[in-house]
Amino acid sequence: MTINRLLVKLATVAICVLLTQFAFSQNKVITGKVTDDKGLPLQGATVTAQGSKTGAATDVNGAFRISVAPSVTTLVITSVGFARQEVSIADKTDVSISLIATNASLNEVVVIGYGTARKKDLTGSVTTVSAKEFNAGVITSPDQLLQNKVSGLEIVNNSGQPGVATTVKIRGNSSIRGTGNPLYVVDGVPLDGRDARPSLNLTTGGFGTTPDSNPLLYINPYDIQDITILKDASSTAIYGSRGANGVIVITTRKASAGPVKLDVGISEGWNVGYMKRFEELNTGEFRQALHKYSLDTLTNSLDKGSSVDPLGDITQHSTIQNYSLAVSGGNDVGKFRASFLASKTPGFVKNNDLDKYIGTFSGSYKFLDKRLSIDFNLIAGHTQEDIVLASNTAGSQGNLISAALQWNPTAPYKDANGIFTHLGNGVGNPMEMLAAYHDVAYVNTFLGNISASFKILKNLEYKFLYSVNQSDGTRNTNVDGYLQGFDPISGNGFGIISNAGLTSQVIDHTLNFRTNLSSDLTFEALAGFEYWKSNYSNNSFSAQGFNFNLQQNNTVNALYTDVLANGKTQNLPSVFRDITTEIQSYFVRANLNWRDKFYLTGTFRADGSSKFGANNKYGYFPSVGAKWNIGNEEFLKDNAVFTGLAIRGTWGITGSQEFPAGASIDQFAFGTYNAASQINAGNPDLKWEQTSQYDFGIDFSLFKNRFFGTIDYYNKNTTNILFQGTVIQPGPSATLWLNLPGHLINNGVEVSLGGTIVESKDFTWDLTVNFAYNHNILQDFYVQGTKTPFVINTGQINGQGVSGTLGQIITNNQPIDEFYLKAFKGYDQKGNQQIGADPAFAGDPNPHTLYGISTTLTYRKLSLTMNGGGSGGFLIYNNTATSVTNISGIAQGRNIDKNAYNSPEQPSSGVGASARFLESGNFFKLRNVRLGYNFGNIGGFIKNANFFVSGSNLLVITKFSGFDPEVNIDKNQNGYPSRSIEYIPYPTPRSLIVGLNFSL
Repeated sequence: MTINRLLVKLATVAICVLLTQFAFSQNKVITGKVTDDKGLPLQGATVTAQGSKTGAATDVNGAFRISVAPSVTTLVITSVGFARQEVSIADKTDVSISLIATNASLNEVVVIGYGTARKKDLTGSVTTVSAKEFNAGVITSPDQLLQNKVSGLEIVNNSGQPGVATTVKIRGNSSIRGTGNPLYVVDGVPLDGRDARPSLNLTTGGFGTTPDSNPLLYINPYDIQDITILKDASSTAIYGSRGANGVIVITTRKASAGPVKLDVGISEGWNVGYMKRFEELNTGEFRQALHKYSLDTLTNSLDKGSSVDPLGDITQHSTIQNYSLAVSGGNDVGKFRASFLASKTPGFVKNNDLDKYIGTFSGSYKFLDKRLSIDFNLIAGHTQEDIVLASNTAGSQGNLISAALQWNPTAPYKDANGIFTHLGNGVGNPMEMLAAYHDVAYVNTFLGNISASFKILKNLEYKFLYSVNQSDGTRNTNVDGYLQGFDPISGNGFGIISNAGLTSQVIDHTLNFRTNLSSDLTFEALAGFEYWKSNYSNNSFSAQGFNFNLQQNNTVNALYTDVLANGKTQNLPSVFRDITTEIQSYFVRANLNWRDKFYLTGTFRADGSSKFGANNKYGYFPSVGAKWNIGNEEFLKDNAVFTGLAIRGTWGITGSQEFPAGASIDQFAFGTYNAASQINAGNPDLKWEQTSQYDFGIDFSLFKNRFFGTIDYYNKNTTNILFQGTVIQPGPSATLWLNLPGHLINNGVEVSLGGTIVESKDFTWDLTVNFAYNHNILQDFYVQGTKTPFVINTGQINGQGVSGTLGQIITNNQPIDEFYLKAFKGYDQKGNQQIGADPAFAGDPNPHTLYGISTTLTYRKLSLTMNGGGSGGFLIYNNTATSVTNISGIAQGRNIDKNAYNSPEQPSSGVGASARFLESGNFFKLRNVRLGYNFGNIGGFIKNANFFVSGSNLLVITKFSGFDPEVNIDKNQNGYPSRSIEYIPYPTPRSLIVGLNFSL
């Protein structure tokens, strides 16, 4: 029995062997070798039989052996960093394949909405800027890293003061209200966009509104790995009602596996002077002007006998310091990274300073045989700002820069007894304003997120994310009573304590699925739910009429905000709490990839927002994108010119809910005890602004990826335009929010080009350029039910003689914020300016063109990088020349600008806003130059040592007569923004930095 069983088993084995041999005899064995475009063998390349799952990998010599069915006629060869290639094996048993390297950046993984993707798989208009491409120099916030780096992205420094907010626009204006800034997403967490530094509108004394702070100050620029800009609707529709202005995705550095490593960065620098100085009269020229206009008389001597330089005397050259540390390490199942930044950035103006202390801690840990991943990222930042009187909307004398510009250069700042002088001509003493004004803001910010990812199946993963962003700010503002000429502060003193708090929370649930529907077709899908919640509040308490620090020679080391109750006059507190904003969203995205040739992407998002009216609680935002990768077609395989070529097109709808929480409901406020009044009238039909956009683009690389480029054409159409009006009488004096008919159109072209101009063993020269053109116009913007154009006036023109003037207009068939000014008709025989009676359309304040250029030259261990760019096709209104340095001021002993002095105008000429003060805003800036030397490893411990010298704002080419053509002082009227109005801004400094980076 045992022998029989043994014989049966042997017979079975023999039959199986024979059947196997028979099967193999029917297959065809193919051998071959895979090399790169330089003839070197490629190890690890994948060779598969088209239409089946049969595959093999190349060995160290690039060789492979694969058995395929007789029906197989094509092999598919792929390798990371190389273009996919198909090879015919009809009547062949041995083949040699040479793969062509693709643009390395195409295989990079970029962060997009709620996930990642290979750059070459994207159908939308997406640009990623890596850390090595960032701007260098004095950087206080992440947005400054991107200036002039991305076509269609405009980033304007609103002021030269460190830490202030910037104006950021992607593809023009997408709304007639608000800032128009994009949505920021940090490590997958969408931010609120506001900050907790209390704002200040110090109308007492005529000081005006101080500039807002940058909401990204708590993010360490040295901790950023890359920044991705999502520009078209296909890439931004996944963010729904917050994606209309574009999206900027910031990815910070994370933990990496390997031995524990310490990265160190040290730099110091100085502000070395004005990038561009306002051209006013110096002491000698001022005396000549007094003689020219016969103003220096014995009875009224305007020559005070001294010589000072106020614009120079208010500046400082204190040391800029940055010290950064980062430690990281771990293995494939657990890794961490921690970093710390201590930064001190003195402003160019005395008593102005920005101190930052930022710590981060992140980790990634895997459990359950690596099926469960726990990731966390914590950012904690503390900032302290010492702020000076450089406000946006000051009156005739409430601004430090204004005082410096107008101060009589022949007048000393102090008398013989060391007491600040007061000229009594409507100009504050700039040195006294520095001494008597104390304004300090402290902000503590925490951004933390934790996520858990679980692989349910090999190709199905669930992810949960929770994040909280908490920010609290306190601001103490003091104006000493000895400050002269600022009633009612002079002789009384003034103190104000302001507080603000901002909290936002995010909960995400997502499912990611990926599968190969066939050997040629890949399918990926994302489905998710998001809950987002935000709360904001602020309050302030102020008093005046103190009994100390009222005389300069009798002061104590105390602040009014330390003893606020000591003020004789206690003002009513100001308390504001924003209505909670809640958004719950459902979203899906699907991608199809056929043979790396044809790509199709579709997204859909439904947003339900507490801001929306009762009749429009949900908004729906679809998009679709497609791409044809022509470079992978057979007819371009051996093309000597094109290494890669792809065309793409997208369409989608996004939204904007940039209006106050509670705008859709009735709101009441208490002014005094038991007395409430209606401040907002509800509108149940209020909804989001809607922007539909289509985009066509082409991506290409030439000559084995030595040169590359991207060209896009886009068209954006915004409807349901948000409008803030007032209830018509006899209704309550309340705000009413509406959606108006009309179409806000932005269309344009974007071009990005780059390449390696020279490449040799010791020397390389890389160059990238970008250019963008945008046309903006508001159409069909009529009063409802009529053909009468709707008119919104904005753009405050401030200063003595022009108070209450609005210089810009938002109306039909005009760009947003078109200048609307009276005509300038020259001078009469007496030298008085002649101004027309009625305002008219006068010019566009929005740049039509943006451009940037970056180049790097490397010789062995020495490198030189230069970044620059500018804007063109727009006008700037010089409000400073209108009402601060105008010629009439010299009759009162105030300084004037050289343009006024060299004109036919006489001091008797009145002050008035007109098209006279419109100037070309075209400019080019050399933003930064960095010279570095790579020492490499030193000894057995120091690694990657690099020494550098960097300069910022080294050169500006412009015809604009003010401090800086890159200016956008906030002159909004009732929330409708202004654009390109210059008014006594904080000047932009030229700076120099030296530093050393190394690892241990």
